[in-house]
Amino acid sequence: MENLEIGLMAHAINPASRLIIRSQDRQFSENIASLFPYAQVVCGPALSAEVFACAAFGENVLSLFHLNAQIVMVTEYNIEEGDTLNGWLLSEIAHGYGVVPILYQRAKQDNYLLMPWNDVNLCAGDRLIVLAASSSLQRIEWGEMLPRLWQVQIENAPIANAIADAAQKIALITGCNLVTAKQLMNNLPSLLPTPLYKHQAQGLVRELKKLQVLASVIFLGQSSNS
Repeated sequence: MENLEIGLMAHAINPASRLIIRSQDRQFSENIASLFPYAQVVCGPALSAEVFACAAFGENVLSLFHLNAQIVMVTEYNIEEGDTLNGWLLSEIAHGYGVVPILYQRAKQDNYLLMPWNDVNLCAGDRLIVLAASSSLQRIEWGEMLPRLWQVQIENAPIANAIADAAQKIALITGCNLVTAKQLMNNLPSLLPTPLYKHQAQGLVRELKKLQVLASVIFLGQSSNS
């Protein structure tokens, strides 16, 4: 209550100031947050409990912050054989687990990438830092990726020499075999058999469009041009 009173006094003196109130009771914090929407209410025990729960999974939580009433953790992974992240593209990790990759470092290399490309494929020995909520860290721990509900229909390629480039783009963005991608491009129109996440599929259609290859995104049997 003293923290609340001092915070409200400070806000009354300077309404433009950013008000942060620390609390030791979760229910009290929720009540205060609803009454004073301009304040950021931080409950110490609740914050610590979530961090400890994530640390129990074995991840290295480097830092955390609040965003839209949710705790976001800056979490580091050192990829090993058998990990749920090993062998996946960053785009699949981002959309499948609901995380934001912010740093990637290849095994045995000093250089690293900030905001790395989605088509990077993780291997044992690599280092990855992501922004994630606790639910996303749990999904990674259990290897439970969100379902892939999108496919790409490729109609035609007016320029013959674009077929090889398009096949490389398909293999790079989707992770499918290059031979499969070439067979697909040589038998148009074709439906890409690899299921994708929405942003993956839309990204592929955009890249194919740059090569003048006509393609569309399909969801649950219904197609929509992109």
